[in-house]
Amino acid sequence: MIRKINAFFSLLRPNRTPMLAIITGAAAFAAGAGISKSLWMALIGFCLAAGGFSLDYFADRDLDLEGVRAAQRRNPLAEGKLSLRAGLIFSLSAIFISFILLLLISPSSILPWLFIVLVIIGLALHWFETPLMRAFTLGLLQALYILMGAIAGKLSLGLILLSLMFFFAMFAGRGLTDIRDYPQDARTRVSTIPKRYGIRKTTIFIFVGLLIAHAFGLSAYWTGEFNSIYLFLMLAATLVGLTCSAYFIFRPSSHLAHIFTIVFMVGEGLGITLALIFGSL
Repeated sequence: MIRKINAFFSLLRPNRTPMLAIITGAAAFAAGAGISKSLWMALIGFCLAAGGFSLDYFADRDLDLEGVRAAQRRNPLAEGKLSLRAGLIFSLSAIFISFILLLLISPSSILPWLFIVLVIIGLALHWFETPLMRAFTLGLLQALYILMGAIAGKLSLGLILLSLMFFFAMFAGRGLTDIRDYPQDARTRVSTIPKRYGIRKTTIFIFVGLLIAHAFGLSAYWTGEFNSIYLFLMLAATLVGLTCSAYFIFRPSSHLAHIFTIVFMVGEGLGITLALIFGSL
């Protein structure tokens, strides 16, 4: 029983799902949706992300059996801890719950929700298998979660600029995670940015993407929608992000990519989310 519970818990992808829930709720709050509605939007984002990420496990179950990737991904469907039927029911149920909640809380957000689901389906059916298309879809998903939350309140130019920031940040971030996973991916058939274009070009890709992302993030302040707290936190995130990515061009390694992934995905991600929340007070 405990083994089954742990397997279902892993389908939630707790290392990734909460961040999408947080940015959805934060965008709603910044858009003036109020605390209660913003928390509901965060729950909607969580359910939709859980459904999408668990469906990714379903789609990649064969690939996740290959070499060291099997030990790293710990896919419960590939390992046989859960049946494929149970995994598929879990994924579809989570997506369906997000749909019902969205209709009750913010039906006007249905358009970005539909685009998110289309991307999830496309990823599950392996429509976006080239390295840059995978990076593009991951960035697109981040932007769509921001827009889904923002439409629950009042969508503004500042929030649109922030959605573009998250798009380019995640687009570039894919290159970082690809370098992080390069030692094990090199021994599998998975197609990644450094395997296709080389590590050096990937590090430049990361820096340019983050430069564009932070330019959009800072430009959102000049719309007049955010206060000085936003500017301070965004400047700090920009300094850390560009310094780390510039250093990474000259000292790329899987180990350093692992550290910077935590810095970018956790540290910068939470910092920018706090800027979004406190900057809109």
